[in-house]
Amino acid sequence: MRDDFFIYIGKNAADKLIGYCQNHDLDQLMLVADDNTYAAAGRQLSATLKAAGFDVRTSLLKGEEITATEQHFVQVLLDTGREERTFIAVGSGSITDITRFVSFHTRSNFIVFPTAASVDGYTSAGAPSVIAGFKKTVMCQSPLAVFGDTDVLSAAPQKMIASGFGDMLGKYIALADWRLGELFWHEARDEAISRRVRVAVDKCVERVSEIGQASPEGIQALMDGLIESGLCMLDANSSRPASGSEHQISHHLEMKLLWQHKPAVFHGTKVGAASVICAAYYDKLRQMSRSEAAKQLDKAQQPSREQYEREISEAYPGIEDKVLAEQESFMSLSAQGYRELKQKIVDRWDDIQEVAASVPSAQQMAGWLRQVGGETELEALGFTSGEIKEAVEYSHLLRNRFNVNKLWHLCGIEIM
Repeated sequence: MRDDFFIYIGKNAADKLIGYCQNHDLDQLMLVADDNTYAAAGRQLSATLKAAGFDVRTSLLKGEEITATEQHFVQVLLDTGREERTFIAVGSGSITDITRFVSFHTRSNFIVFPTAASVDGYTSAGAPSVIAGFKKTVMCQSPLAVFGDTDVLSAAPQKMIASGFGDMLGKYIALADWRLGELFWHEARDEAISRRVRVAVDKCVERVSEIGQASPEGIQALMDGLIESGLCMLDANSSRPASGSEHQISHHLEMKLLWQHKPAVFHGTKVGAASVICAAYYDKLRQMSRSEAAKQLDKAQQPSREQYEREISEAYPGIEDKVLAEQESFMSLSAQGYRELKQKIVDRWDDIQEVAASVPSAQQMAGWLRQVGGETELEALGFTSGEIKEAVEYSHLLRNRFNVNKLWHLCGIEIM
């Protein structure tokens, strides 16, 4: 429980929601759902709220795959009308992000009623969105409250539960990457928040067997971890504690699917498989001696601005300006600054080894994913070897962050 908003995960969540709305004089409500989430919880929730005397409207998003794009933002806006209402997101990640975005830009509050333990963004303020073809997190607002019904959550498809677990496993990579950013790129890092995220993901791993069985105890543990991860992002005012190079690979592939007009793949499912790739990077770093790293750094050549521009143009046509803006600090690094960065990496190789040791092996990560029914390889999700190679090669360009992928591309540390 927090002072700034209310969280309830347990039985009879709809009753708790009704009590909350009554206590806070929230009489006019706007449910946002899609066909699947409306069938899973929205229809019953709407009927229950109406029976309790609330004025309820619903925006029902249609389509096989619902993503947070301009199309769906506009549809919810058109469905809402001009009267003031409190939004209720009935769904998982995309529905919550769409509702977060629209409620923020209409100066309205919103509540989350999750239907699957599939993502960690329920409590965060950021809305990962694809706007003009570019995947970015738009800072909006956190919800007033979250009400998760464990019966509904346990009944979700196992692939969605596996997606939530994959999203949590990605925190091992994100935390290690955040530490690299602090060491070598002067990124602000909060040790207390890092510890909280680590505890959250460790607790999920401890319950991996129960999560794989979708037991109430396992789903409770997974939702607790996802909620805590979202709170940590909120407290950090950034996705940094929960999103690293594994998310950038996922984001690249997500945009690729959108550009090709192909069906989406669950966010956490991609993150889980990408985390196995990134864990292998850290496996390689653990095995690399300081002298070997020094030899590779000595041979490394600083990427030129022209090289950055060429790669960005090839990998991200149509959104080059946005990606170039993200990479400006790397492109502007002086020759002296580059030499100092390489020397600092040599000098602090013990710290890098310590960071690498904090990440479970790729084999262990893959084993955990299999236990919950998740995919361990991006090929199994329908991506070609060429698409995966491209994502691994270019996804480090998506964010102004230093991570294990940037250690490879900027500094020449061979981890592939």
